[in-house]
Amino acid sequence: MKKFLVAGSLVALSMALAQQNAKTEIQFWHSMGGVLGERVEGLVKEFNDSQTVTTVKSTYVGSYDDGINKLLAGIRAGKVPNLIQVYDIGSRTMVDSGAIEPLENIAKANNFDIDQFVPQPRNYYTVDGKLNAMPFNSSNPLLYMNTAMLAKAGIPYRNSWRLSDLEAAARKLTIKDASGATLRYGIAIPIDSWFVEQFSYNSGEYFCNNENGRKARASEMNFTNPADVAFVDWWARMVKDGVMANIGRSGDNAQAAFAQEKAAIVAQSTASLTGLLKLVGGKFETRTAFFPYLKERNGVAIGGASLYAMKGQSADELKSTWGFISFLLKPNSQAKWHLGTGYFPVIKGVAQLPNVVQAHVKQPNFETALRQLETTKVNNYSAGCLAGAFPEIRQYVAGAIEEAIKGKPAAEALRDAKVKADAALDRYNSAIKK
Repeated sequence: MKKFLVAGSLVALSMALAQQNAKTEIQFWHSMGGVLGERVEGLVKEFNDSQTVTTVKSTYVGSYDDGINKLLAGIRAGKVPNLIQVYDIGSRTMVDSGAIEPLENIAKANNFDIDQFVPQPRNYYTVDGKLNAMPFNSSNPLLYMNTAMLAKAGIPYRNSWRLSDLEAAARKLTIKDASGATLRYGIAIPIDSWFVEQFSYNSGEYFCNNENGRKARASEMNFTNPADVAFVDWWARMVKDGVMANIGRSGDNAQAAFAQEKAAIVAQSTASLTGLLKLVGGKFETRTAFFPYLKERNGVAIGGASLYAMKGQSADELKSTWGFISFLLKPNSQAKWHLGTGYFPVIKGVAQLPNVVQAHVKQPNFETALRQLETTKVNNYSAGCLAGAFPEIRQYVAGAIEEAIKGKPAAEALRDAKVKADAALDRYNSAIKK
């Protein structure tokens, strides 16, 4: 009998120890595929291997649209992850869902000073005076330039471009044959609403009303502002004149045109830096520059995505979720992410780390996004438009660019798109009020 009692005690003890040593598992959904996905998985593995409290189970859930749609379905079904990556334009939807635990609350509970965040990313993800998400893969738009082509055309490099100056440069860089057919384009830009949005902000215009939805809920789109009309008109005129390549909506097409030396300048995200340089493969020197503006430069908004902690977690899960977030915010983690992707650090002081300084000396193009960010004014223009139904609205803006390229006046094309966009925004706002 004593043997059985001893054996039972040992089993109970081992079970108690196993429970004590069991790791808390948290679910992390992300939308990073390819090389970027490998970088995310690398950070997850490093975190999992670094401690004995938490296991992060990461899941690729497809595109940003796929991810947020899966989450909204999960909210309705009562099955959500602990942490999810959501794109910038999903911010209004995430706040309106009522299903998030604002990052500022979690940070303060863990004595983390949110003043450590770089001002611009913090500004973007602050809604109603509270930081709601952790800026993660933050980016902004850049111009990528073939310096040999610039030099041959007698165009001095500059890091800041007024739209009229960029047009003059692109025209000089364009090469045509005797029949007038373009052999090399001066510039290529994918047909993407994001570039129109950024031109608004950089030119000191709001993309939606109520000061980009920051003063009050956005109820109307504002992309018929003078800057955006001028930009879309410029875009259509440049394509018509054979100076800009009409490459459609694909960013890959833009990068290919640049790498194959069919376009001297291309507009892309900072996140394209490492991939585009790899695509160029050292065939020519590439330099990056700030995104253009109409008359006076204000600065651009944050692109990319952020991480949201979801409500309803147990105390242990929330502790583990914060543990992973705080790991991602460590200077060394930020440095790895920045240098491995081109996204910039969201915590102050990372750019001054010795390994980051050395990497920037070796590849100065890393500096451009940081300088553009540092010189961006922190205001409601550069905070970016906070509006519902944004994915749908972006499709209408892209369609307006295409209509302008076909010959419709830019102002008319944007007005027509605004009617559809405002209707989509009204449907969203009406649904939220219900």
